[in-house]
Amino acid sequence: MRSALALRTSLVTAAVAGILLAPAATSAFAAATAPQVAASAVSAAGTASDDSRYEGKPVYIGQGLVAVLRNGAEGPEAWIRFVGAGWKPGDTYMVRVVEKLDRTHLRATVDVLQLKLTHADQAVPVLTVTENGTTASYPLPKGKAVPAEPTDPCVSEVKQVQLGGYHFADLTMSPQGPKAYVHVTDPQADPWSVTLTRTSPTGTRAYYLHIANPSGAAPVLEWKTQGGDSPVLKSSFPALPKGCKAAYEVHDDAAPKPAPATTPAATPKPVTPANISPQTKGQTTVVPQGAVAAGAEIPVATVADTGDTATLAAGAGLLALFAALGTVALRRRRSQG
Repeated sequence: MRSALALRTSLVTAAVAGILLAPAATSAFAAATAPQVAASAVSAAGTASDDSRYEGKPVYIGQGLVAVLRNGAEGPEAWIRFVGAGWKPGDTYMVRVVEKLDRTHLRATVDVLQLKLTHADQAVPVLTVTENGTTASYPLPKGKAVPAEPTDPCVSEVKQVQLGGYHFADLTMSPQGPKAYVHVTDPQADPWSVTLTRTSPTGTRAYYLHIANPSGAAPVLEWKTQGGDSPVLKSSFPALPKGCKAAYEVHDDAAPKPAPATTPAATPKPVTPANISPQTKGQTTVVPQGAVAAGAEIPVATVADTGDTATLAAGAGLLALFAALGTVALRRRRSQG
């Protein structure tokens, strides 16, 4: 009996304790979960804040692309995103970025679309989209105008060239020579830029970047998008404005150099009888001996080797004389015998 009574008393005590402790446990659980909920809220707010940096006014420009137009503290921007051909206003546009235009990158070509950001220094810039000769305009939200910088009349207009991917080059010509400002427009990449000039014509981006003929009349920007034996791509610089002169000596590095002057070889004179002089002076007379003295015949080749007509004639006379003398000597011997 006492054991049963003690057991009942313990159960009643535990139940009462549970009822009394329940609010405290609930408060403790709420206190423990509150930081997690707050962290989730902060994370959600941070994501929304990050997305708001790229939000804007989306307009469909064709070819499955929308232009998200912004004009905030960063200045006028047009983010070109691929959304597909079935996109309509109200659909999501926070998708893949294919191009971005701003004050430092005013022109671009996407597929068959020619994009240009005009009036970028004014309060209401305009994005123009040209396709097959037809141009459409899309005004950006109103922002703050930027005072126009003074322009140099001897600096050419900017020629923008896409080197590949998000790499662009702004080419200009001035009295100081060609200038190429190369920069990256990828919003996910680290900011990078390099400036090539006439005195510093080589860069260190991609596989090859160089101004060829920098001091010449027609400099050219050369670059490669791949390594190895990939071809070298080229783009000419704008011409110097009329009436402006270069402040350096213009000379083409690739111009062919004139051939060195050479002395023409002397033309040999033809061999004629007038040119041939008998080699009679300074010659030594040879007294024949032995068989020659006895009237033996001399081979013709031996005499002909001299190549001299006068010598041949003299040799023939000597032979005749020697023959006559030999005949006389032979008769004398016979008569004495």
